[in-house]
Amino acid sequence: MKWLVVLDPIDGLKPKTDTSLAVMARARERGIEVDTATIELLYFEQGAGAVACDRDNRSKPTPLGEYDLIFMRKEPPYDLRFHYATQLLSLGNTLVLNSPSALRNFNEKLIALPFVRYMPPTLVASNPTLIADFVKRHGQAVIKSLDSFQGKSVQKLDHVDADLIASFTGDGSRPVMVQKFLEAVFDGDKRVLVLGDRVLGAALRKPVRGYHANFANSEALRTELSEREQAALDELGPWMVSRGIHFAGLDFIGGYLTEINITCPTGIVQVSELEGRDLAGEIVDYFSDLARG
Repeated sequence: MKWLVVLDPIDGLKPKTDTSLAVMARARERGIEVDTATIELLYFEQGAGAVACDRDNRSKPTPLGEYDLIFMRKEPPYDLRFHYATQLLSLGNTLVLNSPSALRNFNEKLIALPFVRYMPPTLVASNPTLIADFVKRHGQAVIKSLDSFQGKSVQKLDHVDADLIASFTGDGSRPVMVQKFLEAVFDGDKRVLVLGDRVLGAALRKPVRGYHANFANSEALRTELSEREQAALDELGPWMVSRGIHFAGLDFIGGYLTEINITCPTGIVQVSELEGRDLAGEIVDYFSDLARG
C-alpha cells in the first residue's frame, strides 16, 4: 500500500507532538510506503500529480493515481492556495481524507452552525451594530475571525469595543463569529478526536494562563464525555462521515460545542499518552480499511 501525506514543511513540525508525523511513522512501521508533499508541489498535466518526496528524501513527479490514499494535513488558514490545492486533489481518483470537497464546503467555525442547539449563544455577522447588541445582551463575549486557528485571532470582549469590532470586521465588511464568553474555559477546553463516526479519544486542555486553551499553551488532562457532549457526537459522527469527513477534532467548553476542526486536527500524541493507547495505529488501521474498500 502506498500513501501520500500533504502537509506543511516537515522541518517546521515537532516530532514529539505532531499528529501527522505520528501517523506517518506508524504507517511505515506497518509496511506502508509513505510519500510527502507540500501544497506547492501539487500539479496537473494530463492528470493530477505531486512532486512527492519518499522517506529517503528523494523527490519525483508522481501521478496521484499511484497512491491508495492521500491524507490532507495542511494547516490553516484556509486561503486561496489551500482552496486551489483541494481542487487539484479532487481531480485524482484516489481517496482523500478528509474529502477535498468537504474542506472547500465547510469553514471550521461555520460547520457547527447546523448543530447550534449544542453551541453557546452564537452570532455570525459583519454588521457592528448587530455585534454590539449581542455583546450587550450577553455581557462578555469572544470574537473570532472565521479563518483563525489554534486560538489565533480570538479576543475577549468585556464591553462593546468599537475599535476591536471594526478591526475584526474590516469596518463591517467581513463576517466574524461572536460567542458568549464561557467562564468554564478556565477549567479547560475539551478536545474530542473523532475517527469515522466514533470517538477516538479526548483531552481537557487547561490554560496555563489566560483563556486561550490549546495544546500549545495548556496542560493536557484526562477527561470523560458528558451526556450532552456524547449526544452531540452521536449526531455529528454520522453526519461528518456522510460528507467525507473521517478525522476531526471537536472542541467543547462547559459542555458547549464551539468548533469542529477538519483541516488538520491535532492531539493524538497527547491523548495516546493520557489514555495509554496507540491512536496513530488506530488511525492507520481505519484508513487502511477505507483504502481497501
